[in-house]
Amino acid sequence: MSKAAESTARRQKLLREIERLAEMAIFGTLSQSYRTCGRPGCHCQTGGPKHGPHLNISYRGEKGKTTGYYVPKAA
Repeated sequence: MSKAAESTARRQKLLREIERLAEMAIFGTLSQSYRTCGRPGCHCQTGGPKHGPHLNISYRGEKGKTTGYYVPKAA
């Protein structure tokens, strides 16, 4: 097989892989936030560091309305 044919075959394989992955992808925005809790006396209530980061993803849902969800730390 010539270099040109190998290159074309590799490109086609990569395009198929991208197509497969695109079906599983979520197009949206990943953001992180830091929050205060409700426990009196916690360091976050008295000017200390807040809890976090907490990750959230937001995306446009099926009906065009923005929706989102919390991303667990394990993910």
